[in-house]
Amino acid sequence: MKIAAIDVGTNSFHLLVARVGADGVIEPLDRSKEMVRLGDSAFKGVISADAFTRGADVLRRFREVADRAGADAIVAVATSATREAENGGDFVRMVRDETGIELNVIGTEEEARLIYLGARSTLNLGGKRALIVDIGGGSVEMIVGDALKAHFTASLKLGVLRLLDQVGVADPITADQRARLAEQLHRALQQPVTDARNAGFELVAMSSGTARAVAELLPAGPERPRVVKFQDVFALEDKLCALPAVERAKLPGLDAKRVDSIIPGVILVRSLLEVAHADEYVLCETALREGLVFDYVARHRPDIEMIDGIPDLRRRSVMQLARRCQTNMVHSEHVARLALDLFRGTRALHNLPNSDGELLEFAALLHDIGFHIASSKHHKHAAYLIANTEMKGFTSEEVQILASVVRYHRKATPKDGHEHYGKLAAPLKERVRVMAAMLRLADGLDRGYAQRVKSVRCRVGDKSIEVALSTGPGTDPELEVWGARRKRDLFEEVLARKLKIVVEREAA
Repeated sequence: MKIAAIDVGTNSFHLLVARVGADGVIEPLDRSKEMVRLGDSAFKGVISADAFTRGADVLRRFREVADRAGADAIVAVATSATREAENGGDFVRMVRDETGIELNVIGTEEEARLIYLGARSTLNLGGKRALIVDIGGGSVEMIVGDALKAHFTASLKLGVLRLLDQVGVADPITADQRARLAEQLHRALQQPVTDARNAGFELVAMSSGTARAVAELLPAGPERPRVVKFQDVFALEDKLCALPAVERAKLPGLDAKRVDSIIPGVILVRSLLEVAHADEYVLCETALREGLVFDYVARHRPDIEMIDGIPDLRRRSVMQLARRCQTNMVHSEHVARLALDLFRGTRALHNLPNSDGELLEFAALLHDIGFHIASSKHHKHAAYLIANTEMKGFTSEEVQILASVVRYHRKATPKDGHEHYGKLAAPLKERVRVMAAMLRLADGLDRGYAQRVKSVRCRVGDKSIEVALSTGPGTDPELEVWGARRKRDLFEEVLARKLKIVVEREAA
């Protein structure tokens, strides 16, 4: 299965497309990042029209990447900027309408949980606890966790774009501004870091673009994963704060869109290490978007196993709907086999193509899903569920056929006066009648849900069709014969032959 995870952050939008196996192993296939900077306007109360446009353009491209990669699922979340903006809901609706991406605005606790899931996938924690810090554009998430669970979380409104908006530093920043910003950060960090220390941690790990930008502005070291020393951060801060923006823009490894936010960013990283009494941090390359993938895997493992086991999209759509409706698959699969025996054995009379045999099989697999709503009128409930579910891989005409065939697997036979059947084109009506006839009879042949009839063989005569039932030695299919005779009406009508049933028991 392929999953596309999208993180709509305050500063940057991130996309990760990954392949996930049934064993839960995740293989990254594609990554994209765009600095959209929703926070430039969102902290003033609204996301600006320009930011709307930038965001939509990026998410449209992300959707194209995900579709080209063949993503089976797209999971997308938005954080601080969208969460706080008065028109955040309008942004979510615009994204849905223009890109088809359902954007879920998550709270701070959920954001921290997802960051932890992503970070622990690459941090070598062993028996240690780490203080995991994710520096975003709007907020800083702090988590103390080990390899098993998170023990403490905190969310602080100290993101780099928020700080940039609040502080308004000169270019270059003055010594006084630098000192006041560091003091402000120390005060804001003191209590949450104290609480984190009470939870206990032995190392500090930082994720996000700011932590990575700081690391990439330093000379490459031998440590892998990258370990960033405090003294190097402090020296980098001295260097950056002495340079005007035009000179910072020339630094190799610094994104042009981060030239302004790197100043509060590096001061924030330095202050975090000071308050945490840490001499270094480990750069963590995974965070929220990876957490989205791991979370999806944990919640959808049966779907992932199904995609691995059933690569055909149409069959997978059918089986997923059947499973969601908790249908009796032993019965449904057996009815499908019997229906196909009937379909193939009477081909000379109905002349339908093999592709209709597949549709008949799918209809049989879904014929009882209406029990999920109610046993009474479950044939109508099943037709409704099929008609109103996104059946991936099927045309609208095929969905109509499936719904109609299932609708007539019991009770009334197709009539022009019936609302949905009456609207079908004449060729479709005939196909529905034939397939419904096969399904009705096959369902009757497993009346007892006991699979007593192993298979059927048809002998077509001028005036009758003999259906021979193969059963095990000592098996009495009396109930199944009775069920078939009760549901033979449409079968006899569409094939213009009388039905004769014989039982052929296997030798002991």
